[in-house]
Amino acid sequence: MMAQWSRSAFWIGIGALAFSLGCASSDPSGSPGTGGSGATGGNGATGGTGAAAGTTGAAAGTSGASAGTNGATAGTTGAAAGTSGANGGTTGAAAGTSGANGGTAGTNGTGGSVTGGRGGGGTAGHAGAGGGSGTAGHAGAGGNATGGSGGAAGSGAGGAGGTVPFKGVANSPCADRTALNISWYYNWEQTENEACSNGKGGVFVPMIWGHTGSEQSASGITSSISSFVSKGYPYVLGFNEPDNSTQSNIAVATAVSLWPSFLNPAIKTVSPAAQANTTGQAWFTTFIGDVNANSTGLRTDVIGLHWYGWNAGSCDAAASQLNGYLNWAEGFAGNRPIWLTEWGCLNLSAPDVQTVVNFYKGALAVFAKHPRVQRYAWYPWSTNLALTNSDGSLTALGTAYAAAPSYK
Repeated sequence: MMAQWSRSAFWIGIGALAFSLGCASSDPSGSPGTGGSGATGGNGATGGTGAAAGTTGAAAGTSGASAGTNGATAGTTGAAAGTSGANGGTTGAAAGTSGANGGTAGTNGTGGSVTGGRGGGGTAGHAGAGGGSGTAGHAGAGGNATGGSGGAAGSGAGGAGGTVPFKGVANSPCADRTALNISWYYNWEQTENEACSNGKGGVFVPMIWGHTGSEQSASGITSSISSFVSKGYPYVLGFNEPDNSTQSNIAVATAVSLWPSFLNPAIKTVSPAAQANTTGQAWFTTFIGDVNANSTGLRTDVIGLHWYGWNAGSCDAAASQLNGYLNWAEGFAGNRPIWLTEWGCLNLSAPDVQTVVNFYKGALAVFAKHPRVQRYAWYPWSTNLALTNSDGSLTALGTAYAAAPSYK
C-alpha cells in the first residue's frame, strides 16, 4: 500500500489494503577487546559467536579469581556477554551461547559485582555486536571483577554493532523511528519528509512509486535514479503494488519496458512489490520471469514483497502463512535477497494486541530460518498494529519491536 505520513490520513493506501487478501548470516566476529582490570575478558569476544568468547573469557575469570575462587568458572562459561556470575557465571553460558542479550545476562555473582561493557558500539555479547566485551571474568563469591572493553563491531546479527540494516519501518516520523531503534525506513516517496537532525532514525531508501507522469516515463525514472546515485543512496524501491488498480496500477509489460531506466551500476534495485494475493502473485511471477529470461542485461537485485494476514488465524503465533509466502518467493530463480517492505495483520487476523505481538515474535523466528530475508519494514497504520502511542511512548508491540535486532 502507499501512504504519506500522517497519523490520521495515509493517501489512498488504506483503501487499497481493504482489497488485499492474506496469502497462504553468517555472523563474522568482531575485533578482540582489551581486558579490563584483573581480566583479559575483552579478548574473549569474537562477535558473531557468543560462546567462543566464553572460552577465552576463562582467562578473565581466572585472573578475576583473586576476587573469588569461583571466578574461573565465570570466565569459562560466562564469557563474552558478561554473563551471569552466580557461582562464577555458570548460568551465563546461555547468554554467551545464544549471543542475544549478552549484556543483560551479566548479573552479580554471589557477593560480587559485574560491570557490563559494550562491544564496539553494540550491546555486549550480541551476536556480531563486536567484541562482545561485556563482563568476561565475572567475579566469584565475595569478589569483584570488571570485564574488559569490547572490540570493534562485528557484522553478525543483532544489536547496534551489526553492519547490514535489517529492521525498518514504513512511514514513521523521526521520534518514532528513534524510539524503535530501526536501521532503515522509507516513505513511498523519492525524498525524506522527516529526516532526523541527530543522525538517528535509520537510513532512508527512496522509491519510484509509479505515479503517472515522470514516474512512468523512461526519462523521468532515469533522472530520478541519477539523483539517488548523486546522494549516495545504495538502493531504490520499485513500483508500489502495480497489480492493484488503486495503487500504481502498471501492467507487467509496461513495468518491464520501464525497468531498464532503473538500471544504474551505482545503485541496486528492489523489484516492484505486488499484493500477496493471487492477483499479485500472478503479476510478480510474470515480471520476474520476464526479467530472468531477458538477454539484454535486465536485472533486479532484490525481491520486494508485501504481505498482510487478513482472515482469522492468518497471523498465528508461528507465522506459518507468512513462512509459506516466503517459501513461494524463494522459489524464483536467481537466489536474490528478499525485502518485506510492507506487512502486518488486518481485519480478523488482528483481534487483539497480544495476537499481533505473538505473531511478530513468531515472524522473527521465521526470518531466522530464511537467511535470504535481508530487510523488513512493518507498516504501523491499523488497529493493533501501532508501534507507538499518541504521546510517543511505545505500545506493547512497539516494545517488542524496539527490542529486536536492528542489523544483521
